[in-house]
Amino acid sequence: MFEVVIPKVGMSVTEVEITKWKVKKGDKVNKDDEIVEITMEKANTILTSEVSGIVEEILFNEGDTVKVGEVICRIRTE
Repeated sequence: MFEVVIPKVGMSVTEVEITKWKVKKGDKVNKDDEIVEITMEKANTILTSEVSGIVEEILFNEGDTVKVGEVICRIRTE
C-alpha cells in the first residue's frame, strides 16, 4: 500500500487546503496521473501519483486543512 502525503514545500508552509480531488475511491491511477489539487499560501499545486494502482482510501474531503507530512490518500499497488 502506497501512502500519498502532503510534501514539505518550504520552511513557512505547515498546512495546505485540499482544493479538488481528481480521483475517487476505486479509480485506477498510473504513475504521474494527477490525483489532487491543493492550495498553499494562496498558490494552487497539483500532486501526482508516484505509483500505479487503485485508489483504496481518501482520508480528507475537499475544503479540509491538512498538515504537511500527513497521509491524505492510500493507493493499492498492482
